[in-house]
Amino acid sequence: MSTGMAEPTTTAIRSAGRRGWDRTRVRRATAYLGVVGLGLLLLVLLAVSAQRPDQPLDPQSPGPEGGMALAEVLRDQGVRVDVVRSIGGLEDADLDEATTVFVGDPENLGPGATERLGLATRDIGRLVLVGVGSDQLGLLGLPVEAFPGDPQELVARCRSTVARTSDVVTALDTRYLLSVPAPAQATSCFVLPDPDAASDEPAPDAVFGAALVELAPSQEHPEVVVAGLGPAWSNGLVTDASHAGVALRALGSRPRLVWYEPGTGDLTAPGADGTGVGVEPLWPVWTVPVVALVGVAVVLLALSRGRRLGRLVREPLPVVVRAIETTESRGRLYRRAGDHQRAAAVLRAGTRDRLARRLAIPPGADAGPLVHAVSTASSIPSGQVADILFGAPPGDDASLIRLAQQLTDLEERVRHP
Repeated sequence: MSTGMAEPTTTAIRSAGRRGWDRTRVRRATAYLGVVGLGLLLLVLLAVSAQRPDQPLDPQSPGPEGGMALAEVLRDQGVRVDVVRSIGGLEDADLDEATTVFVGDPENLGPGATERLGLATRDIGRLVLVGVGSDQLGLLGLPVEAFPGDPQELVARCRSTVARTSDVVTALDTRYLLSVPAPAQATSCFVLPDPDAASDEPAPDAVFGAALVELAPSQEHPEVVVAGLGPAWSNGLVTDASHAGVALRALGSRPRLVWYEPGTGDLTAPGADGTGVGVEPLWPVWTVPVVALVGVAVVLLALSRGRRLGRLVREPLPVVVRAIETTESRGRLYRRAGDHQRAAAVLRAGTRDRLARRLAIPPGADAGPLVHAVSTASSIPSGQVADILFGAPPGDDASLIRLAQQLTDLEERVRHP
């Protein structure tokens, strides 16, 4: 009898253990794959974040440094504003004499993209450059050099299509100095004073640079406006002093404005001849192979850690506990808890299972067949049998003891009718 009971129990233990181990393996594999996916997602986010959504003078940025306010005012005045974010997009923008091209943030404008910018804009109406450096100006073939500038109040004091004589600006970050000798038909506006002079009068011949330089068109380039007024044209400061007027005259002179915001790809874009110009890429060349290798290693580690370790092995119990001891211990726990309902439910469930097996009632059968079979076998009315097996739970110790006696008596009557 003992052997017959042990074998199904061992099989059940093996099946339960196998299912538990399978679930553990799935959870581990899922966790490892989740870590790999999270790492790859982090790399993607880092790459995307390199192209900041709040770049200075970005026409779609509502932040203090963005240029959305200026772009919307230009649209309200009937200027068609097209935004491109790569040098390839600029080259495909169908540029002509009725177009102004505006570069508001040259941080990502690499040498190759700068060279292609000069070729793409040779026949347009006007090119407006804000904050460009000397290297970029040289690649564009413009006789202008760039130097750092400090915020200060400057008056235009020039005759220009962009600035009026009395215009005032208060925010600049770059000053521009014309090459010597100064090219013909070049105008410097908002000329800086001599920093050692007692007055704020502009320095003669703009020897300390100017906040804005305007170059007349030539065979090499269109009309060009080079300005160090990036902060002045931002959302936060465009309404101060004469900032808005200067910006609108610089960018709104043509019916169409192509607002070029160089993307991170333009840092390493090839030049006009299809070759690079010596700029280091944003990510080292070994980044992709290393990420792929790490991903494969993590997947292999997950598979190795999640492998099956073999079937469960039955081991002898270190101590043999008699059934009566566990029953008495459980009874003491129920008594200490005072849970009469739970104790009664356990007693009734055990009695119903034993009676069903004895009377050949299939497992899971309704109460009706069991009550009828027990009533027939014990000669006890069906109502009394139903009350004993399925009645209300007892409310105190005495009722629980009485129920236990009734259940025992009922089993005895079925066993010995």
